[in-house]
Amino acid sequence: MRRFPRRIAQYIVDTEEEQTFEDLLHDCIRVAINLRADELSEEDILALSSSNRKETCIPYFAALFLGIKVSAFDTSISVKDRAHLLKEATPKVIFVEAEILASVQESIEVAQVDTKIVVIGGESGENSSFEEYLQASDDEISQFEPVKFESDRRTASVLFSSGTTGLPKGICLSHYGMLSQGLLLVLSGLFGNVPSPVALTFSQLYWISANVFLIGATVSGTARVIMKTFNPNELWKVVDKYKITVAFLSPFQCLDFSKSSRPESVDTSSLHALATGGGPISEKLVHSLRDVLPGTFIMQLYGQTEVCGASTMFQTRRIDDQLLLHYKPGSVGRPMPGFWMKIVNTETGELLGPNENGELRIKSDFLMVGYHQRDCSEAYDEHGWFKTGDVAYYDEFQCFYIVDRIKEMLKFRGWHVQPVMLENVLMSHPAVSGAVVVGIPDEEDGDHPMGLVVLKEDFFDIDPKVLEVFVEERVQDRQRLRAGVKIIDHIPITNTGKIKRLFLKNCVINGEI
Repeated sequence: MRRFPRRIAQYIVDTEEEQTFEDLLHDCIRVAINLRADELSEEDILALSSSNRKETCIPYFAALFLGIKVSAFDTSISVKDRAHLLKEATPKVIFVEAEILASVQESIEVAQVDTKIVVIGGESGENSSFEEYLQASDDEISQFEPVKFESDRRTASVLFSSGTTGLPKGICLSHYGMLSQGLLLVLSGLFGNVPSPVALTFSQLYWISANVFLIGATVSGTARVIMKTFNPNELWKVVDKYKITVAFLSPFQCLDFSKSSRPESVDTSSLHALATGGGPISEKLVHSLRDVLPGTFIMQLYGQTEVCGASTMFQTRRIDDQLLLHYKPGSVGRPMPGFWMKIVNTETGELLGPNENGELRIKSDFLMVGYHQRDCSEAYDEHGWFKTGDVAYYDEFQCFYIVDRIKEMLKFRGWHVQPVMLENVLMSHPAVSGAVVVGIPDEEDGDHPMGLVVLKEDFFDIDPKVLEVFVEERVQDRQRLRAGVKIIDHIPITNTGKIKRLFLKNCVINGEI
């Protein structure tokens, strides 16, 4: 921030404010000075639960300045789910936006933890207000210096796993990993080769992507555009107005954006790259986005919170990667610098070669320090490689492709059945707007696949058997939906945009669906 004092750090869309890095730094220092009065130690955690707004990143940086661990809770989670996270990694202080204050207070009561609340915006009641933490003199600001460590491998952040196959765990990430990943995004060329890059993501700091984007933007002097809510129709105007060079959207946001109408008057030529991660997008969607965003690199990244961000990506500063990105729209890219990757047989652990499906395993100095107050030994194989739990393969150009999750992979009479493939078949039916395939346990066969389907408005009277036969006519016998098809109202997703498959499976087994 001291390197780029006059550059814009944040454009606040909702209020049309601008904040320079110098002003942002001073606010971060003010909050850090006041946090010292709370007597937090380097073993304590400071948490955030706020949508994207001007104030959100300030306590985040203030905590890092003091060597305090940072955590974040998505604003949309339930009281019960938040209470679980509060018990999993209990913060001493939590900064909360006023809109969800009552919900957070209830979660603290349910979790029975001792956590101080600081309210951002609105009435704070008996709690402290964010404005109180912005009080400090110019002398105090000028004399402030951040804490220095003997090792940069200490925990900087405690983020949470996505919870697609079980309850979320606290994942401890190091200063080294977070800073390195932020730099890698910049050095890969993702932010664009321009004097004043501008970045946009709607992810809250609950997501690893938002953390890495925040750090990458700050160390490179990149402005961030802050929007509270995603509106695909408004996004066109925002890209044009702020000359955004890189945007990161979830797969669902990419789909909505591709369906929105591009205004004739907007100029999107500044947009160097549109990246997505956290779930797959189809090649059809990639081509659709290329059509509406000519000249923009449309790319899928692959990563996990445990690996501290992206581990594969096409680097747009490299001509060969640009060509591969163009001709291989289904790939999530090539290994990023600092990552070693291998594909192994999911049952024997045998090393596999190109174009062979197996579990992706990773080694890197950026990997998590461990799970917060939990044993993490089962996350690694006997040689110290992190087990991603994802089925993948790579081709002769070392381009990687994600096939499925191992825990979501079904097994019928010894045959692996990929839910994603069956979901794509269901989605090709004109009556289907959303589909999830889960495995229903069978004593003889292992898993019987079941399709859970959301229908389009004009097809509410369709017989589920029709969809079952539709799939049967297009797949091998072992891939049939032997457990049938059920109609559901909506597909529940986690805060990171992933389908709650285990939840849906249990609902079926328990007779709730």
